[in-house]
Amino acid sequence: MGHIYYLQGKRKKITKLAKVLLDYGQKHSNVRCLTVGHICCGYDYEIAGDLPSANECYRKAIEVSKDPIYSHWAMLFLGTACIQTGQFREAEEALQEIVTHSQKFGYGILGKVAYAAYGIVLIEKGKMSEGLKMIEEAKQSSLKNERRWVYAFTEYLLGNVYAQIAKGGKPLNLLSMAKNIGFLIRNVPNASKKAEEHFNKAIEVAKEIGANGLLGPAYLDLGLLYKTKKKTKQAEECITRAIEIFVKSEADVYLRQANDALVSLQ
Repeated sequence: MGHIYYLQGKRKKITKLAKVLLDYGQKHSNVRCLTVGHICCGYDYEIAGDLPSANECYRKAIEVSKDPIYSHWAMLFLGTACIQTGQFREAEEALQEIVTHSQKFGYGILGKVAYAAYGIVLIEKGKMSEGLKMIEEAKQSSLKNERRWVYAFTEYLLGNVYAQIAKGGKPLNLLSMAKNIGFLIRNVPNASKKAEEHFNKAIEVAKEIGANGLLGPAYLDLGLLYKTKKKTKQAEECITRAIEIFVKSEADVYLRQANDALVSLQ
């Protein structure tokens, strides 16, 4: 239920659930309740957009966990949140362990998400083609197995990759140009268009399944892309939609970012 609330962006419900789990876990020395309670606490902060606080909760979950499946659950979201906060070394450590475990034991339910996120780590290290291939493979696997949130998430990841290329920031600043010249020639000219397509697909699927926890950030990032490209009307529309979702979810950190972005358009 905590994971469902996270995907739906229902922060009030997940706040209450995290407290119940942590209180019960502490009272009865139930390690699994404590682990999942800390994960739900991380979800709470992540919905809000407070990623550093979310990371602390995920780390606590890993510290108390005694079972690989619970530890990897926390590691997955620590890894994805660390990517967003620029802590790529910690993200790599967490995600690599899940990917290795998944390849050895067929642990696909978390493994494919970790596989996609690990692609971002490789891209940050300058391994552009290899990283994108991993994300694409995870996307195709999620389509085959009808894991629609994973599919939407991989589309969102791809949107962010191409958006960064279009903006001329990371991962371009970290590349060896000679090493990736073929990739750059193929992808830089159409990066903005590709980013828009991937964000829109993520938005489409997130809407269909009610994943507001992903829908809000996807709208915001698409709006910021439009802002970069001086498409003010489209940027305003996307950011306004993001704000509506963040208000409903009480995502206060994301809401401040979106409001600031909207003001900057005027």
